[in-house]
Amino acid sequence: MATTEDPQAQSLTRNVQHVVLGNLRFQTWYQSIYPEELVSKDTDILYVCRWCFRYSCGIDTHASHTRLCPHRTTPPGVKVYDHAGYSVWEVDGADHKLFGQNLSLFSKLFLDHKSVFFDVVSFLYYILVFTDPNTGDNDPNETYHILGFFSKEKLSWDANNLACILVFPPYQHKQLGKLLMGVSYKISRWEQDSSLIGGPEKPLSEMGSRSYGRFWEERIARHLLLRSSSDGNDAAVGATLAQFDDSKTQKPASNRGRKKHPYELMTVQEIGRATGMLTEDVITALRGLGAVEPATPSKTRKGMQSSSGDGEAIPVVIRRSKVLEWADAHKVSIREPVREEGFCLSQSEHAKNRELVIPDSDEEE
Repeated sequence: MATTEDPQAQSLTRNVQHVVLGNLRFQTWYQSIYPEELVSKDTDILYVCRWCFRYSCGIDTHASHTRLCPHRTTPPGVKVYDHAGYSVWEVDGADHKLFGQNLSLFSKLFLDHKSVFFDVVSFLYYILVFTDPNTGDNDPNETYHILGFFSKEKLSWDANNLACILVFPPYQHKQLGKLLMGVSYKISRWEQDSSLIGGPEKPLSEMGSRSYGRFWEERIARHLLLRSSSDGNDAAVGATLAQFDDSKTQKPASNRGRKKHPYELMTVQEIGRATGMLTEDVITALRGLGAVEPATPSKTRKGMQSSSGDGEAIPVVIRRSKVLEWADAHKVSIREPVREEGFCLSQSEHAKNRELVIPDSDEEE
């Protein structure tokens, strides 16, 4: 999976040293495969259109294009999310092939392992756009800004909900990556088929592991904290870190003489279905929260056998109070990074838009 890396680890063989995007100039991190007849190996500044990512080494050519760019006033594609000035637009690589190619070439300047640049027909691109309500009509040069994007395959055999994600360097460290991840999981929920749940393409890069680890931890923390407790005390949620039959809900036996807590026994599969996350990602998040305790041995273990015949499951307890402590320590908002009311399409409307027509292999594009 391609995710943005630390700029300190940037490639020493970059063919482009700096890019100008709109009124911003910043350094690149890696080499991209721009055609050498258009972009030489020792280009100092590459001018990139902030609306369509068309590129030029000449400032005059760039200026002429930006005055006439067809996407100057409105992003390509279909708007799927809009809240507080931030919107996400779905761009089909088959409908906007040149846009997808130019975006991919630009993003490679900041992604180490990105590999798809020209075969964009089988991909969807979700671009993150910011529109300042205080400008726009008042300033024709300030219409909207594309801050980043994520891409996903239209047909993924592994049910991946994201193939590549990047927030452009000038806009990083503003929690925008979490917004994109949240949108990807919402779309994944729309598209999931019965028990089919997706996640990002793996293996994750080092930066990707850190980013997604934190996103998953916050997602699980919100889920556990928002579950109502019957008496207001610390709620211990029983879970297991092994596969077992989750068709029945049981309550662990409590020790006499000890204060009783409201226990709810569930499996990581159930948590995954509730949050739209893969079982392995739920386990990663639970471990990261540091709120997991071994369950007190009880007779209930005898009836908890793996549905796949792999042996006895291992019950653990998650203390709601410890999850709350973790959330406070990390200043986690109880609100999701994306707002439900911000989505512009319903599940049925999105499904209708995703009816695919796969061209014949010998058809010319």
